[in-house]
Formats: sequence, structure tokens, C-alpha cells
Amino acid sequence: MMMNALQILVAGRAKEDLQALETLLRVQPGVGVAIRLVTNGHTDPLYGVATMPDLLVLNLSHYWEEELQALAERPPTERPPVIVVGPGNDVQAMRKAMQAGARDFFTRPVSAQELAAVIQQVIKDRAASATPVKNRLTAVINAKGGSGATVLACNLAHIMAAEARLRVALLDLDVQFGTLPQYFDLPSSQGLLNILDAVEELDVPALPGYMAKHASGVHLLGTMADRLVLPGEIPVKRLGLLLDLLVQGYQQVVVDLPRQIDALTSLVMERADQVVIVMQQSLTQVRDAKRLLVILKEGLGITDNRITVVVNRYDAKGRISLADIEQTLNHQSLERVPNDFKRVAESVNLGIPLYDHAPKAPITQSLVDLATKVSGRVSAKRKGLLGRAFSSFIRT
Repeated sequence: MMMNALQILVAGRAKEDLQALETLLRVQPGVGVAIRLVTNGHTDPLYGVATMPDLLVLNLSHYWEEELQALAERPPTERPPVIVVGPGNDVQAMRKAMQAGARDFFTRPVSAQELAAVIQQVIKDRAASATPVKNRLTAVINAKGGSGATVLACNLAHIMAAEARLRVALLDLDVQFGTLPQYFDLPSSQGLLNILDAVEELDVPALPGYMAKHASGVHLLGTMADRLVLPGEIPVKRLGLLLDLLVQGYQQVVVDLPRQIDALTSLVMERADQVVIVMQQSLTQVRDAKRLLVILKEGLGITDNRITVVVNRYDAKGRISLADIEQTLNHQSLERVPNDFKRVAESVNLGIPLYDHAPKAPITQSLVDLATKVSGRVSAKRKGLLGRAFSSFIRT
């Protein structure tokens, strides 16, 4: 069964520019094109649009800051993928476009060949996202305390929601020292114990009422800071029921696990589609990662293809190389997240995830790649934006 044509809305204030873009787009197979000449007092190019297009092509005007800000303020569910057309010598406009969720930035005059390549990629991504994919559970755990599992869990969940536009639940299972809400500058939710007390009577629509909501779309279930909880107080059976509900209601469920192997963490990891082990480059980290892998594989029966090892704060000049780690662990699925202590510290202190705080940074791009891998889905990742913009500088 063929999908409907990709519906593209071309919006802006310059009629001739819009007509030129329409001409370039209409020759593309599998698309429908509509023009919106913005002449009212609103700067939001989507103001009053009843049915959202599959793709917005925004031709920036001299009100470009207001136009992009209006798009950035829209919730992800009310903002389609965006291609921005603007001046080639304005770095601020390009930066603002990225913050507004643009997957590409074209400079005038627009290259028909480059535009065609992007449109065809959007069509492919749309077809892939329409293919039924089962909801997934990802568990994230440190090989050794302080390796960065919580930072990765928060940012992976945020990228899945903000970049791939998935319904995402983030669960903090560190019942004594959990701090996930702080990473999003959110107040504590009603708490894990509260939802577990009622889980036998709950259904999927009731879940969000217990969870804190981030602007990206992440729903977060954390622990209550003012209540001391011992791991033994969490009934394993009720946690299993909660996981069932979360996986039914959310496309991606990310669980931040404490560094311990007990009935609760074992239950989560046994059910997980992906277990992400976070480690760093040191002998003690390698040793503990190896021990954890043995427990997962031999004790819990988790196969290699369900385990991803992440070398966090990776340094290419480190004394222990990636090859050394692979050989010692005897595990091929090894990912790297570069060291960027300053940006991570800023992100945590401000409560702004890295995808919003530093979208162009190498650490953020490595996390986007990792999120795409563990989610098992095609990312709406923006490709070539900076390279294309840079090449336009060279040509001018």
C-alpha cells in the first residue's frame, strides 16, 4: 500500500521567492505543495494552520528572528520537520534555525539538486517511521559509580523525544539518590512509590498524571526527594506491572538504574531490549565492566546483541585504547562519547539537556547517534546543515 504524497507547505513574505521554491518542489515525485504568503501581523508561519503539513519550507524575511522564535516555542507535536531558506552570510540565523528544529538550512539561490536530495530523504524517513516498530525498553547502568549513566539516560531520552519525536518515558530507579528531575529543571513528580501503590488499578491513560512533563515531550517518573526509600520496599511484582504499562503507553522507555544487581535491576535488565553499560577508560572501570558483562550474560541470560557498552568521556590519547577495551571485554558493540566536562557540567547545572544546550557539539552528535542505535528507529537527524552553509560561504 502506497503512502499519501508528502504534503509540503512553503511559507514566507516574499511572493517571488515562494513561487520559485514551489517550482523546484513540484518536480519532485511523491510530493504535494501549497504556498502560504504571510501578510498578517503574525510572525509564526504556522499560525492558524488547521492541518499541519508533513514538511514546512520557511523562507526567512527581515523578521527572521521572530519567525524562528515562534517555531522554537511550539511544542514538538505541533511543529513539523522544517527546512529553512535564508541568507548565506548570517551565522546567527543558522544557529536560530537549528534551535527551532530545522533539519536543513539552504542559502539563496537554492540548489535544485541539494533540495531534491533532502526532500527524498524526508520521504524515506517518513516511510520508515510509518513502519510498525514495537515499543522498546532501554536500561542504563554504570560499570562503576560516577561513570555518567544518569547523564546518558537523561540525554538519550531527551533526544528520542526532541529529535525523533517519539513518546518517551524516563524512569529513575535510584530510589535513594535519584536526581533525574534536576537534569530537566523539573520539580519532583508524585514519585515511584505513589504510582506503584496504585499500579494494579491503573491503565495507560492514567500514567501521565503521575509523571513530570518536559517541554520536549519526555515524561519523567522520579523519586521523592523528601522520603527515604529502601530498595526492599519496592515490590518486584508491582514494578513488573508498571513496566508493562509504560511499554504499552510509550514508544521508548528509558530506565536509569542504580549500580547494583538485585531483584529490581535484574527484572528491568531481563526485560530490556537494550542494556547500556557506561564505563570510562581506566583499569578499574574495565575490570568492573567485564564483571558486569559476565553477570548479564551468564547470570541473567542476556545476549550480546542486547548489550551496548559506552566508553564515556572518551580520550583518543588515553593510555587504555578502544582496542584494548574491546579485547579485554570480548564485546564488539562498543560506542564512544567524547569528553566534554565543561558542557556537561553547564547542562546539568542549568537543567538544560545537551541537545538544547549545545546541539552542534561533538558530544551531542555522538549521543544522537547512540539514541538512534538503542531506539531501533530511524532518526529525523539533520544532515549536512553546517557543511552546506559553510560551502555557501566559500562560493560567495
